[in-house]
Amino acid sequence: MTTWTVYEYARLFRDNDTELVDGNLNLSEKKFDALKKLITSNDADHSQLFRYGFEKRREVLVCQNYVGVICLPDGDQIEILPKTYKLNHTNETVSVDDKNNSRRSLIKMLKATRYLPGKMASSAALDITNMPLLDVFIQLFLEGVNLLIKRGISRHYQPKEENLAYLKGKLLVSQQIRTNLVMKHRHYMEFDELSSNRAENRLIRSALQWALKRVKGKTKHLCQELLFHFTDIQESKNIRLDLKSWQKGRHVRHYEPVLPWLEMIFKENSPTSVDGSTNMLSILFPMEKVFEDYVALALKKQFPDYDIKTQVREQSLITHTPGVAPKAFEEKKLFQLRPDLHITYENKIIIGDTKWKLINEKHHTKKYGIKENDIYQMLAYNQTYQKDEEQGAEIWLIYPMSSTFTKCLPDFKFDNGAVIKVRPFDINRSLLIMDS
Repeated sequence: MTTWTVYEYARLFRDNDTELVDGNLNLSEKKFDALKKLITSNDADHSQLFRYGFEKRREVLVCQNYVGVICLPDGDQIEILPKTYKLNHTNETVSVDDKNNSRRSLIKMLKATRYLPGKMASSAALDITNMPLLDVFIQLFLEGVNLLIKRGISRHYQPKEENLAYLKGKLLVSQQIRTNLVMKHRHYMEFDELSSNRAENRLIRSALQWALKRVKGKTKHLCQELLFHFTDIQESKNIRLDLKSWQKGRHVRHYEPVLPWLEMIFKENSPTSVDGSTNMLSILFPMEKVFEDYVALALKKQFPDYDIKTQVREQSLITHTPGVAPKAFEEKKLFQLRPDLHITYENKIIIGDTKWKLINEKHHTKKYGIKENDIYQMLAYNQTYQKDEEQGAEIWLIYPMSSTFTKCLPDFKFDNGAVIKVRPFDINRSLLIMDS
């Protein structure tokens, strides 16, 4: 079982053997075809996860802006990490430290934004810097199960029929006559038995069996210890039915943090739902959304006196009167504008927008790598949300800090006096870099 680590927008080529070459991954035909079949299934929005095509007469899957892990049928894993630590030169290899830093930053953001279910131990307790993402996810699931066991495995009464040598419960007369007409010493009884063999425990047992095949070392030892507590419980024979039978209530409230993990494992219910067999489990996260949510949380801590709102929907770009019955003269607002951040401070409105893109502070002749569409978008925000600002309005365009973007760029100015401030966000320190 091998973990192959790549970054966003890496290329996965169809080849004879599996190997990493210049930051891209050559996949054996069997692995490539399995992955291609998964992402092109009817239930998968594969265009969001990978872009399929040909390069230099070779089939290729280009990773998009989703990070996480995909388990291949043969046990290998493809780990996709954020691109902020990836070197720009494709013929240079990424160091182990950069991989660990990238992995640590991702876990930090997922933890803060609640993309990972349940409560987590601190990053220090989890040696996440040396663990592949799948091992981290399994470790978190095992922690949840461990906490559940400490609070007690839930049991319930199940109706049971059995031919006994003693009286217990209610005698079933018809079955007694049919079964024990000769054996007078036997009693065909119906009774309720307190058992831990319930849907929730069967699912946990099955998930632990699944995890046991995919981990090593201390994590595997912990998995075996937890399985010991479920030895009297059979594995789930019908995953879907048991998931639907999951009960909610005070007596099983401590089971709730484990349920999202079980749904990820058995229903492929990751933030991008990729359907397929459990052998092709994928836990993938939309990096643009994760970064956007994380920046909003960090800014609220960095600027406690600011009123920071997210995804405000107060303004539209234009109004339009159809002139057609039945509401011929009713003015309608079209093209709703939703900035990532709406910041109010001392009666001043600041619009902020996060971009999960890499720019270069030295490439001023190439507009630093900033897209024209992003600037047009800022102009639209300025013309709507900041139209009543008396002095020069301020817009924050926030990009992740990287080795090529470590300080604020010189201001960009519109003719109306509005200023776009392009600022780096330091994920490691959870800090927006302000003007020096």
